[in-house]
Amino acid sequence: MSYTKATFISGFIEPVVSIQKQTINDNDFNKILSSLNALMTIHENITKGNEQVAELWNEIISDTISSVHSASSGFYRLAILALRSVLELACSALYFFDHEIEYRLFQQHDLKADKYVSTLVNEHLFFTTKYIKTFYETIDSEETSENSVSTFLKKIYAELSDVVHGRYKTLTKVNGLEIKYNKQLFKFYEEKFLRTLSIVTVMYILRFNDKKDKEIIELANFSGVIRL
Repeated sequence: MSYTKATFISGFIEPVVSIQKQTINDNDFNKILSSLNALMTIHENITKGNEQVAELWNEIISDTISSVHSASSGFYRLAILALRSVLELACSALYFFDHEIEYRLFQQHDLKADKYVSTLVNEHLFFTTKYIKTFYETIDSEETSENSVSTFLKKIYAELSDVVHGRYKTLTKVNGLEIKYNKQLFKFYEEKFLRTLSIVTVMYILRFNDKKDKEIIELANFSGVIRL
């Protein structure tokens, strides 16, 4: 089959519009949208007067919106791929916030982006209890267990990577190239979306000790790794 403008409209544009309408009508978007709003607030707070990390956080917001759009359009695996990018970028942004020289090297010399989430945790103790304690002394009384944040980080990153690499049979296309709405896959995505944004929010709260916004606190508590 070769595509023309007409077949592209009938085969992609029109089905996507139909899927978007089905997705909106068939699902409660309140949790997704409130989580997105919380992330936008974090973006505003963390980039205010801080050009060093603004560029990365702009990409985080862009990828998050792209992820929601893809999921609501029936592209569930692509949406998960964008979520993994959100998690990677958020971890990098928080890591580079405390490693300005490394960020400048990364930026000025176009170094390879090889600080994956698992690498940060395993080789740099990223957001382990010891790591958090250097800037948040009361973590012992608020973490649900030792290293609960870093353990959750590695777990959700592994789950997102499994989907990206096609290990979940439920995300495998079985109807050729036909795009279809699938509520089960959308709910699967929604759970991954909320957990990903939740752990990003947890890291933000701990690193900057910001507990003023109720929407941010509510999103952070979703992961169950800290008690706020």
